[in-house]
Amino acid sequence: MSIITKRGDDGFTDAMYGGRLPKDAPEVVACGDVDELNAALGMLRVSGLSSELVEEIDTIQSHLVALMGLLSVPAAKREEYLADGFPSVTQAEVDWLESIAVEMPTKFNGWVRPGASGSVPAAWMDMARTVCRRAERSAWQVPEVSSEACQFLNRLSDILWLWARKLEAAASGE
Repeated sequence: MSIITKRGDDGFTDAMYGGRLPKDAPEVVACGDVDELNAALGMLRVSGLSSELVEEIDTIQSHLVALMGLLSVPAAKREEYLADGFPSVTQAEVDWLESIAVEMPTKFNGWVRPGASGSVPAAWMDMARTVCRRAERSAWQVPEVSSEACQFLNRLSDILWLWARKLEAAASGE
């Protein structure tokens, strides 16, 4: 079976649990933005980070896959989707990200220029952060999206900012 179906050639895509959505529907845009974020995090996983950080990124990527599923289902079908046992992003995942932030007390010291330290992983972390911010903005446009889903993306962008600063500090010997 080929992955090429040509069903998307008319500007619509199949939605989970039936129906078709325009490719510029909020659900499709948000799912695509989260997918792009997941790919950026994949680049980070292979950029020479510590095994501990790679493990945390792997966990985040698992949560992003769950979030993509949730975002790709039309609002009228989300309860059915969750009742069928598909994973979601809940307050527990938001709390987990907050616990990571607490472990890295870094205060805002002004705007940064990504890549200025010469650290490729830090620059990729900043790239992932900006994609995450866009994904959050897109997620808020999805009808009846859970606040936890958007909060997860908001906390994640904060974590990515903190990790980028930590990587820059390490690259400059601080």
